[in-house]
Amino acid sequence: MGAAACLVWIDLIRASRVEYVSGVAGEPADRWQPRLIVPGHDNASYGWLAQTRQMIAGRELRVRHIDYENAPIGRAVYATSPYRWWLGLLAWCDHRVSGRPIGASLEWAAFVADPVLQILILVVSAAFAARHFGGLAAALISIGLAAAFPFGAGFLPGAPSDQGLACACALWSILLLVAGSRALHSGAADADRRARRWFFIAGVTGGVGLWINVGAEAPAIAGAALGGLISAAVARGRPTISGGKVVLSPWRVWAGGGALATLAAYAIEFFPSHLGGWQLRAIHPIFAIAWLGGGEALARTAAWIQGEKGRPALGNIAGWVCAGIGIAVVPIVMWRTHDLGFLAVDLPAMRLTRLAEAASAVNLAAWISADGMSPAVWATLLPLLVIGPAVWLLARGGTGAGQRSSIAIALGPVALALCFAFRQLRWWNEADALLMALVAASVAAPGAVSASSFLRRTWSGFFLMMLLPGAILWVSRADSGTRAPLNESDVFQLIERDLARWLEAHADPDTTVVLAPDNATVALHYYGGLRGLATLGWEDRDGLEAAVRIASASTNEEAKELIDRRGVTHIVIPSWDPYLDVYAQMGMGQLEGTFMSRLHNWRVPPWLRPVAYQLPRIPGFEGQSLTVFEVVEDQEDAVALSRTAEYFVEIGRLDQAAAVAVALRRFPANMGAWVARAQVEVAVGDTEGLAGSLKILMPRLGSGAIRTLPWDRRVALAIVLAQGRRLDLAREQVRRCLVEINQPRLRALPTATLYRLLVLGRAFGFAIPDPKLREASLGLLPDDLRAKL
Repeated sequence: MGAAACLVWIDLIRASRVEYVSGVAGEPADRWQPRLIVPGHDNASYGWLAQTRQMIAGRELRVRHIDYENAPIGRAVYATSPYRWWLGLLAWCDHRVSGRPIGASLEWAAFVADPVLQILILVVSAAFAARHFGGLAAALISIGLAAAFPFGAGFLPGAPSDQGLACACALWSILLLVAGSRALHSGAADADRRARRWFFIAGVTGGVGLWINVGAEAPAIAGAALGGLISAAVARGRPTISGGKVVLSPWRVWAGGGALATLAAYAIEFFPSHLGGWQLRAIHPIFAIAWLGGGEALARTAAWIQGEKGRPALGNIAGWVCAGIGIAVVPIVMWRTHDLGFLAVDLPAMRLTRLAEAASAVNLAAWISADGMSPAVWATLLPLLVIGPAVWLLARGGTGAGQRSSIAIALGPVALALCFAFRQLRWWNEADALLMALVAASVAAPGAVSASSFLRRTWSGFFLMMLLPGAILWVSRADSGTRAPLNESDVFQLIERDLARWLEAHADPDTTVVLAPDNATVALHYYGGLRGLATLGWEDRDGLEAAVRIASASTNEEAKELIDRRGVTHIVIPSWDPYLDVYAQMGMGQLEGTFMSRLHNWRVPPWLRPVAYQLPRIPGFEGQSLTVFEVVEDQEDAVALSRTAEYFVEIGRLDQAAAVAVALRRFPANMGAWVARAQVEVAVGDTEGLAGSLKILMPRLGSGAIRTLPWDRRVALAIVLAQGRRLDLAREQVRRCLVEINQPRLRALPTATLYRLLVLGRAFGFAIPDPKLREASLGLLPDDLRAKL
């Protein structure tokens, strides 16, 4: 109860912080829009939310394809369904009870899904441990599941992920084996039957763990096999049970239960239309084959270690051959497909936790080399010291046979988890979870199969001391203040949310495809429903390759061909996220000479138009910028430069606007060029220059030049005439602009230009004829400008 109360307290603090950040900019009063700011910009969380939203909206029980990544083709989805079902169930329940929109209910589910899971896991694990290992084991497991670092950070409010659930399945797949080993050595008449039951359930649990996350469960299963071999080795030559030889753990039953669960889960997830793939990062029947082979080999090897004489019969040899083939099938498939599957290392595997301030490194050595022996390093490594007393109990002569076997079985997964943890920081979460099974085996209740009460108390105190630094670190990071200043991740996500809503209003979400860094891509879809190319998820390899080819294109023609092939409509370049430059370097080997390099230097091809998106004003982030280009039909040089000049005026870069105005002098006969020059003169306060430009423009108003003027340039002309006090001339231009307006033209106007046009229309007594367009024009304005109208 104390551990659960502590978790509730920490979760409430973290949830209030997420709620505060998510509500910083408010939300529209007329309709609900996605607003959740995920802590640390966790792309995986956005993926779970987006896929669950698709599952609910499309009434898809299993989401097997999405189109918002690798657009317009989309990509396959291998993330399995149980966690989406959990999120969807919570969202549906809230929707039915509260009556809120399902999107709002889904964001509520994101707040509670993982904290509720953590408390459920804690309560069920404590109850099971109390029943089978005693009250002390239950207490230590409760404290460990709540306080262990980094495991405790795997269940964050507002950041849904299947990582915590996968670790819990790994823990339970071993905890049940430990219970089975104790039952086997209990001395009861039905000990063998009870042990087989527990081993079968452990196998089924492991199969469910494979279903949820192969990368988290497969090493735990291999570790259990290693523990079985250690158990057989330490039992060799020990006293017998019931006057006969020590009964071996029923590993064949364990493997059979795991194989059946694996096959059933594969059928539930992929039958019938998605069978036949060879992707080993998701559940697959070959894992069932490998498990059966491993179980058979384990049973035979353990029997040989125990001294059983194998008979050189043909059936015995065939059994060994079949076991070897079963074990070899997974590495053979990896070799033939040139894919490491669940053993592959990706960027999320390099993060210790999913906290915003989490350590990130290639491996443990790189982390320590970069950060030194920091508090986080100590908090992560200290719990490993409990392995020492466990090994001592294993080697101690007075330890009962049952406890010895239980410790051995729990020690194997911990040892293998540590091997993975030294290679991937993410695995420290699973190492913490598996340590709980070792704790249960080491402090099991007194009896014929456990250590003395004094040893148990001593071991328990040592374990709690090792947990204390992690508990202090975990609690201190949670209690940083709900209304503490926003960090960089918070600010950048708020900007991306604002951009997504802005683009949703100014572009057609059904046809828009965005080339942007991976973080921006997932945010633009979640908040604005926009599709993109590149994310860093392993399933989106084709989208990443397409983004790399575009960003690194050596010529504008090559970039245009690739952009047209993918239907890209917008390019988004945030100054704080250099991943488009990284893509360019991945393709070319350097940034110089690439398509991205030319965009940075404003050598913009005529088929790109800069879009004037205004960054929200946030103290401390004034130096940041966000450039958005829209893919358009080829523009004449004068038109392209005119729009570029207007863009720089709109976003307040007057030096660059003046430089473009100088370049526009090359087009003295172009009316649009003179309009753009006048816009710059108004912005910089050059009244004399404005008077000269108007003097040249006015005679041309009745000529044929104005009939060929693009509509947005005519809007700019009307505004310039009004700013130059030529209201009689501006009046006619405003009337024509409002009459000729349509949806694409309305969306293409910069915000400030649209506002000025509507102000002039109101001053002159004109309005947009179409009521729907009139309403849409007001919807494109920010709240403050709309209020002024």
